[in-house]
Amino acid sequence: MNTQPGPDGLLEGVIIGLEQEVLPFVSSEKAYATVAMMQSILQAVRQMLPVYDAYLVDEHNSMTATLRNAAAALDGVAGPEADHIRDRAATLGQLPDLPAPADREALIDAHTRLGRALEASILDLDTIQRQPDTADAGDRSLMAIRAHLAPRVVRDTAVISVSAGMIGRG
Repeated sequence: MNTQPGPDGLLEGVIIGLEQEVLPFVSSEKAYATVAMMQSILQAVRQMLPVYDAYLVDEHNSMTATLRNAAAALDGVAGPEADHIRDRAATLGQLPDLPAPADREALIDAHTRLGRALEASILDLDTIQRQPDTADAGDRSLMAIRAHLAPRVVRDTAVISVSAGMIGRG
């Protein structure tokens, strides 16, 4: 029976093809290292595929709560930056939690909008934190965002292995 490989099988085929058909004929050390780095990136993508959509759903649900928590920490803070953060919490922060699996395009769109909202909120918090009367609230709001981002960094680091081909390249 003929079957078509899925995304993981396609990536595995490219990795094997590079190993067997390209690397034996590469004479430049720089080119060899580049191909090895490409293989490492493809392997990282293979490792992410099974969990990627679940991560997006989890992050979507966490980001909506994070926007609300960041805004709540600014209680009593006046100014356009604080208003921007509260507006984001009142709109994007009110998006309903998504179940897994979700419609992939809707999930990616919502995840992108939420991620950009967190980025914009961090920039607004820079201004809020520079004001003596709002610095403490700004710090609390930023901590709410950091509490969401730090576990993501740790998780992504654990999922994406970095081989020797990626280290020390300058």
